[in-house]
Amino acid sequence: MFTLTLVILSSSLSTVHATVTEVFTEAATADVELVALAMAIGAVVLGAVLRARHIHRAGGTLVSALGFALALVVLAVAVRSNGWLLAGDGPVTRWFVSHRTSILNELAIAVTTAGGPPETAAVGVLAAVALIWRTKRYGPALIMLATVATASILCTVIKLVVGRGRPPLQLQLMLETDHSFPSGHVTGATTLLMMLALVLGARRSTGLHVLLVAVAVAGATLVAVTRLYLGVHWLTDVCAGALLAALMVTLGGYALHLLDTRVAEQRYSSALTTSKVSL
Repeated sequence: MFTLTLVILSSSLSTVHATVTEVFTEAATADVELVALAMAIGAVVLGAVLRARHIHRAGGTLVSALGFALALVVLAVAVRSNGWLLAGDGPVTRWFVSHRTSILNELAIAVTTAGGPPETAAVGVLAAVALIWRTKRYGPALIMLATVATASILCTVIKLVVGRGRPPLQLQLMLETDHSFPSGHVTGATTLLMMLALVLGARRSTGLHVLLVAVAVAGATLVAVTRLYLGVHWLTDVCAGALLAALMVTLGGYALHLLDTRVAEQRYSSALTTSKVSL
């Protein structure tokens, strides 16, 4: 009886394994990946339109977040199944390796060190303290820290689930041996910079808000490029890090919006009460 049970269990596991393998193989085809990415992009754009036109901000946030999440899942499946989307990883890495110079090596190491997880955490805490001291408000700083921390935790979890290896050691200028997908540097730095831009740009002129976002995007791009230049990440790794950051910033930005709306309502209610008392 015990032997029969083992045989049935082994057969069931083989069936499950074959099914999962077939699903991953099918998902690795270019057509499926392109369709899924098109759906993800469409969701992100639709969500942005809903938010920009103030049609349904909560719904727009959810749709955009789902779009970023879908794109991240597509990349993760492609990595697990050696899908079509990985075609650019090798050529991009080889291009950066072939264009290295001693000066660029030093600059890349400096930038990537400044954008590392410990440094990002330290800058985030210092920025939060400065925000609280300057504005006398805890909410925006706490939302910023919570968004960055959640992004970092999710990044670690995804690394463990996907389990992708780093580029070959002979290509690395800095030794990295942990899992590669997604890039922790890109996730953390992008989330922090974008959340800082949203916090500092709140209730500011459109021009200043756009400038802050542009600076944040430039900084995040610089960190991503250094990870590729140093040969410690594949292109899809940094893209996944950016997608995860975009997902978290979308949600964090909405949390900031809710907080500002609540504060504005409280101020209006307080002013109305004061006005009635004066009368």
